[in-house]
Amino acid sequence: MKKTLLTAGLFCLSLLANAQCTATTTTLNETFENFADGATGGLPQNCWTSSDAYPRAGVAAIGGNKSFQFYTSSTPSVPIYLVSPELSTISGGDYVLSFNIGAPSVPGVIKLQVVTLASPTDFDNFTQVGTEITVVAASTRSNIAIPASNTQKYIAFRVNSGNVPHAATTIDNIQWTSSLSVNDSKLASFSVYPNPSADRNITISYDGNVSEKSNIAVYSITGTKVFETEIATDSNSKNVNLSNLASGIYIMKLQSGENTTSKKLILK
Repeated sequence: MKKTLLTAGLFCLSLLANAQCTATTTTLNETFENFADGATGGLPQNCWTSSDAYPRAGVAAIGGNKSFQFYTSSTPSVPIYLVSPELSTISGGDYVLSFNIGAPSVPGVIKLQVVTLASPTDFDNFTQVGTEITVVAASTRSNIAIPASNTQKYIAFRVNSGNVPHAATTIDNIQWTSSLSVNDSKLASFSVYPNPSADRNITISYDGNVSEKSNIAVYSITGTKVFETEIATDSNSKNVNLSNLASGIYIMKLQSGENTTSKKLILK
């Protein structure tokens, strides 16, 4: 009964919080530094919501750095959701997701799944993005492309620990940024043809104005690097065979020195 009342209360708080928030047309860059933490660190705050109350879900200050903490408490089989502000669009690779996962209290027990939601309070209906992550150590996940959707408006992080109670991990530095952004206007531009590609044989063309240490990398929608090759400074194109990759959406990144630029790649 208490759990039912708590869930109902959280549902109302989430609706109120999101009623006061408008869909963001800009990127997300959440460090949680401007959130209340500790006993007052529960959500909703700043248009972010959660399925649970503190202490199972809330902002914690660890070593002087604030992050969002998932703590399974005595109900480990009940997933905890952290839900983003409403996004104006999820357009299938035009934006990519990156985040940091903190060191788990019980390595290999905590499971984290990126999902999308149509409603910030409907946790029974979600779309899974990539495969579930087993949290064994602190790590960074980047360049996660989310399939396009006209109905899904929220990115959520779903955490559980199976039957192991009192397990915890954190998430921080959540970024939702354009996959076509360029860190330096002087960085070489590049193109990919054909894109979409059916036979996995593509040609990468670039302007040749790259540094001596340059490469092309391909990332899956879960942020895993699945291919990498160096590019020559004395040429302006390179043929690449990606026949070992499955059909889907990928992010191709050109890195030249400390600068990068990316493009969406579709393999049929």
